[in-house]
Amino acid sequence: MTDASVTTLTPSDHTYLHLDTDSSPMHWAMLLELSADGAHVPIGEVRERVRERSELFELFRLGIDRGRWRRPREVVAEKIDVDSHLAAAEYTDAAELSKQVTALLEAPLPRPQPMWHITLFTPVADGAQYFLLRVHHALSDGIAGAAFAALLADGTAEELAEFERFATSPRFRTPEVEPEIMKEAKAAFAAQHAAGKVGRNWPKLTSSGRREYALYSASTRDLRRAAKARGASVHEFLLAAVGRTLSLAPPGSVAAEVIRVTLPVTNDPDFRHTGNAVIVTPFNLAGNVPDLDRQIERCRAELAVVEKRRPELTSAAPATEPGLPWALRRVIGSAAMKHMSPDIHIGINPGFSRVRSVLGKQITELTALSPLAGYSFSVTSLILGKRTSFGVVVDHAALPPGYADTFVEQFDRVLGEA
Repeated sequence: MTDASVTTLTPSDHTYLHLDTDSSPMHWAMLLELSADGAHVPIGEVRERVRERSELFELFRLGIDRGRWRRPREVVAEKIDVDSHLAAAEYTDAAELSKQVTALLEAPLPRPQPMWHITLFTPVADGAQYFLLRVHHALSDGIAGAAFAALLADGTAEELAEFERFATSPRFRTPEVEPEIMKEAKAAFAAQHAAGKVGRNWPKLTSSGRREYALYSASTRDLRRAAKARGASVHEFLLAAVGRTLSLAPPGSVAAEVIRVTLPVTNDPDFRHTGNAVIVTPFNLAGNVPDLDRQIERCRAELAVVEKRRPELTSAAPATEPGLPWALRRVIGSAAMKHMSPDIHIGINPGFSRVRSVLGKQITELTALSPLAGYSFSVTSLILGKRTSFGVVVDHAALPPGYADTFVEQFDRVLGEA
């Protein structure tokens, strides 16, 4: 007997089926780097771990049939075919690893199988192993995606129970909003949208399907100290640091005056849901201001609008499905994204898992890599204890070759100077 509250997709989940295409698959990914010390983890042990853990939650057995131009049908598998959801690969150097990971970021997850996949990358010689976990966004947003860590992570029964709130809670539905609050949200959204119309020249997302990514991490303590020294919150500081980086290293010869950002905001303050509670707010980042303090001032003002007027509510999916044909809903969803017309995505996310090892090997880095949903550049940060990671994904055909690495190099200088 399946639990329909977990296995029936909601309009919030449908958003990522409407946006899903062959050239822009809507799966997010998590790249886990294991400690290079000691022997490598055998794929056989990983297979047994995944086989055992895949029985934990019904969510892991949920697949989706159709869902693009035809109405989706939820498919709950009786049992996980581990060999279809776990692969092993070898790499000789960083370039080969990057090439293989990029290919997986570009490739859609097969349907109607349960929509997640794990790849274990092992170096031919010495070096670190990596896991790449991919999950379709229709199954879960990044916050609730913590549940999928249970497929791999070490932990006692009590420690693994921390994942339950993101695997057994009912799928998120947008709560009712008072008319006056929604009126103010729509006015704020319109004002933000209008303010971001002038001075933009960021390269648009193409239909090439080609991706490029880069990784970066920093000490969480150092980031907090740098933010505090400038009288800023970590959120304000990181947004400003991205703005300064893009101002110093724009993808074109002329920096954009305004860069329209989609900034994710959770609609679930209790952080207890399955599915998608994330909504996005328009955020106008200065693209030609290399002064960090001025960037902080602007980001603080923009975030104050978000906190007070809640423009993100305008982009929230309805709680119940509209009485429209599925294909028309897909057209409307695509048109809404074109109207929002984002340039880039910046996600600043807390980490919810305390588990830090896989089969006895410490996880040294854990980085989130987001899909490109209407924008050509994404940077997603994950604040996990002592380290904060940054995953950069770009449209390789829209931005100059190597721009992901260029951004990371400049971002490192910006944070170092701060």
